[in-house]
Formats: sequence, structure tokens, C-alpha cells
Amino acid sequence: MEGDLQRFMRRAREAVAAQDGEAARREIGRLLGELSRSGAIALDGVEVGLHGSTATASTVLARDPGGLTLMLLRLSADESTPVHDHKSWGVAYTLRGTDRHKHWRRLDDGSEPGRGRVAVDDEREVGEGEFVDWPDPPHDIHSQQGVGGPAYELVCFGRDPMAALRDYYDPERGTVRQELAR
Repeated sequence: MEGDLQRFMRRAREAVAAQDGEAARREIGRLLGELSRSGAIALDGVEVGLHGSTATASTVLARDPGGLTLMLLRLSADESTPVHDHKSWGVAYTLRGTDRHKHWRRLDDGSEPGRGRVAVDDEREVGEGEFVDWPDPPHDIHSQQGVGGPAYELVCFGRDPMAALRDYYDPERGTVRQELAR
């Protein structure tokens, strides 16, 4: 018998195969809503610190050989995630709380190692039952923070974000470094 997580993964793969990027991401956002209402996601399942911080934590709920990955994320209200990318398109659905999601745009061409100038391109609050999505790189640079308390999200990525080097930006210094998610 197919469980809720397996059903979500199958239907998300079907959406990606049948539709273009934006339409597929909207459908995945709808499917994440269905999954959130199924009761299959326990918020206490967030186990591992993320981005070198214990304030933000995540756990992988499902992944498939093609790279599609589903994660549960807890965002702290005490500190923002660093400005970073995932080397993948994605959809983040807020289960509980409110996420302050900032989308950043790279201003330089990346030709100078260690330099990475970025600016906020869009900032929004994503409440319970809402989702935000982003296309493939270079349009996947963002930072997040819970508003008024922790925010919990289901995040679906087209490629496993834990397997690729990410770019971490320091907007004040205009620098960028690469490292695996930790």
C-alpha cells in the first residue's frame, strides 16, 4: 500500500514530467498542501541543525534516485538563515507559523572567486497554508526566518540540496563561499 509520502513523491514526479517549470511548481505547492492536511507529517521530526546553526533545523523525509527531495524545515525567529542557494528549483510550503522569505539577486557575474554581491529582490511573509517557489539557479538565492516564533515548512527540491556545494553569501562584505550543507 502506498503511504502519504510515497504518494506525494510519485505525484510530484508526475507533475514535473507533465508540465513546465512554473506550472509544475504550482502543482507541487498544491500537493504539499494535501500532504500537510493528511496528518503524515510530525513537526517533532526535525532533527538536524542546518547552515551551521542549531536555530534552523531540517530532516529529509523522502528522496528519489532522480534527485527529487522532500524535507521538513524549522526556521528560528531568533536568527535568519544565511543568504544561500540550493542549486535547484524548489517549493516551500508553510505548515505552521510565518516565514519571512527574502529572495536575493546576484549583482556580479561570478567571475571573481570569493566575490559575490547580492541584493534583496523580493521579501514576503509566507503564512500557514501558503507556499513560495523559485526556479533553477541562478534564481534560487534566498534567506528565511520565522516571524514571531518558529516556522515549519515542507520543502520540495528538484535536486537533492544536501548533495551539492551551496553558495553562502555575505551581503555586507560582498563575498561568497562554497560548502556542503551542514
